[in-house]
Amino acid sequence: MTSSSTPPSTLALASAAHLKPFGPLEHYSANLPWAVFPRKKLDVTYGDILSGIKSCMTLGEGQREEYERKIATHWDATGQSMVTLSVRTGFDLLLQVLKLPAGSEILCSAITIPDMIYLVRYHGLVPVPIDLDPDTLAIDPEKLRSAVTDKTRAIMIAHIFGTVHPLGAILDLAEELNLMVIEDCAQAFAGMDYTGERGADVSMFSFGTIKTATAFGGAMIRVKNPSILEEMKRRESRYPTRSTTFFLKRLVKYGFLHGVSTPALYGLLLHGCRAVGANHDSVITAAIRGFSGGELVSLIRYRPSMPLLGLLHRRLTDVDDAYIHLRKSKSEQLMAAIQDTPNVLIPGYKAMNHYYWLCPVVVPSPERVVKHMNQQGFDVTSGATQLAYIPSPKGEVHDPVHAKQIMQNLVYLPITPETPNWAVEKMIQSFREALQSSRM
Repeated sequence: MTSSSTPPSTLALASAAHLKPFGPLEHYSANLPWAVFPRKKLDVTYGDILSGIKSCMTLGEGQREEYERKIATHWDATGQSMVTLSVRTGFDLLLQVLKLPAGSEILCSAITIPDMIYLVRYHGLVPVPIDLDPDTLAIDPEKLRSAVTDKTRAIMIAHIFGTVHPLGAILDLAEELNLMVIEDCAQAFAGMDYTGERGADVSMFSFGTIKTATAFGGAMIRVKNPSILEEMKRRESRYPTRSTTFFLKRLVKYGFLHGVSTPALYGLLLHGCRAVGANHDSVITAAIRGFSGGELVSLIRYRPSMPLLGLLHRRLTDVDDAYIHLRKSKSEQLMAAIQDTPNVLIPGYKAMNHYYWLCPVVVPSPERVVKHMNQQGFDVTSGATQLAYIPSPKGEVHDPVHAKQIMQNLVYLPITPETPNWAVEKMIQSFREALQSSRM
């Protein structure tokens, strides 16, 4: 099936972008009767994966300084950046260096990665969640102001689902109250045009497995204070290095999973899981989880391997901007069609900048929507990401209301740059039918 009403701009993006994993063959794969559209595609080509494998054989520790310098300079010519194994690694290094007094409070976005909150508590600090505006996913500066106490030391803003929010008012508040501003951009990379808010004290970007421009690991950490940055680098230099063998195994594993993400093979995977009684949600989530199998801090206190640095350099110097904008265009097409549906909320739909790393939708009955759309060939999921709302330390009555409601009723629609227009239309129809069935 093809669409006769494809907007010219989308056609232009589609012709420029590298469709994954098998280029133009993706459209043929999608048409097979057992095909299922996957919840997510890895933003990587097999050329990238092969380059990573080659780096496992050619790059050695003697080239570390060269590659770290090349990557950091490309990211930020002012010399304010460093490469770490992950955003969690960079954040942990920051908290080690800051040595904030025990019991100090960090005001944070009420929806974030629980591991970040774990690290706050690990360092003896108290995370204080600040609720989000459901329409934009931004934090109201006045809510921040009202939450400040004499123990508050920092503000951590998480740009989630692909949104990026202006921080001007928050930076003004932080300057007035002498607070540090930490920007968690793990889900917000959308090309080299934005590598962090210049006024923020710290900005952190992830290139983990399911992130935009993935290098199957690695993070860029920009730190405004040179003394803090140098101490973070010094501490990181003493960490053991992740082995080349570890990274090679990741490349082989995700190379296989990447191929399976084409709709025809993905459909066979899901049918296979059902045939043996396995929960495909659990299988997929476990397969892509970045850190598992031990206590978090012991897993993140490593230096990236040399082949990881080599692949990260390749990805950052050749970002597929057309692919990112095609994802945005397809997502906007989908969201515009459902945004006026009764009892439906699209978190962040009115955000000033949104690149739709994920397509979240709040619905009355997530389980029914998931079940119906799965049967229609769309791997809709609910709660299969690592995001969560953060409970208030003051007790349930003070929990962030909007964040809690969003995360308890959220589904993720499986839109990718490869999704044909006819499949987007079918997804819209399937979503509406699912809502109708949930009302019966």
